[in-house]
Amino acid sequence: PTQAAQAQQSAPQGGAAPAGDFTPFWFAVPVARPLYGEDGAPNPIAELAPGTWYLAVEQRGQGLIAQTQDGRRGVLQDTTGIQRG
Repeated sequence: PTQAAQAQQSAPQGGAAPAGDFTPFWFAVPVARPLYGEDGAPNPIAELAPGTWYLAVEQRGQGLIAQTQDGRRGVLQDTTGIQRG
């Protein structure tokens, strides 16, 4: 299901879907982006780098819960321009 924030990145499928219908997908960021802890702490736990694929496992508001290659999970708040794989 295509969420509103990603509507430009892929073919729309009838608008935003409930979080329960989220299907994990691989994505890459166009520029380095901070990844914040799921606990809402203000300091990033990691940085997502261009040229690396990450797994989006859940929608969190306008952001995504992303999993890094070493298994850490956090919130990507800025999903502008991400490339879906």
